[in-house]
Amino acid sequence: MSTPDLEARVAALEAKLLEVDAIANLALRLLALEKPLAALLQRFGATAAQEVAVHALLDDIATRIGKGGIYAPSFSGFESDLFRCFPGVRNNREFVVLLLDTLKLDRPSYQTVQIYATEKGWPHWT
Repeated sequence: MSTPDLEARVAALEAKLLEVDAIANLALRLLALEKPLAALLQRFGATAAQEVAVHALLDDIATRIGKGGIYAPSFSGFESDLFRCFPGVRNNREFVVLLLDTLKLDRPSYQTVQIYATEKGWPHWT
C-alpha cells in the first residue's frame, strides 16, 4: 500500500473516530437527562427520602474525592454509608455494581465518582 493511500485511510479513520466520539458524548448527555440513578433506585424500591440520602452520599463522596488525602473515600466506608441510607439493599452486591455502573451515565460529579471507583478497583469485597 502506498503512503498516500495509507495517509488517506488514517485521515478517514480519524474523522470517523471523531464522529463516533461526538455521537457517544451526545448519547451520554441524553441518558443523563433521563436520570438513570433515580430510575435504578426506584427499581430497587427506594423511598423519596432514601433517594435524597443516596444523592447526598454521592455528593459527599464526590467532594471527598476532590479533597483527596485523608478525605478520600474507601469502598468499605462507601458501602457502609450506602446501606445505612438505603437498608433495603443491604449486602446486595448486584445493586452496588449496578449503582457504580450507572454513575457514568448520570451527572458529571457522579461520573467523577465512577472514574474514581474504577481506578480504585471498586467494588472489592473482603
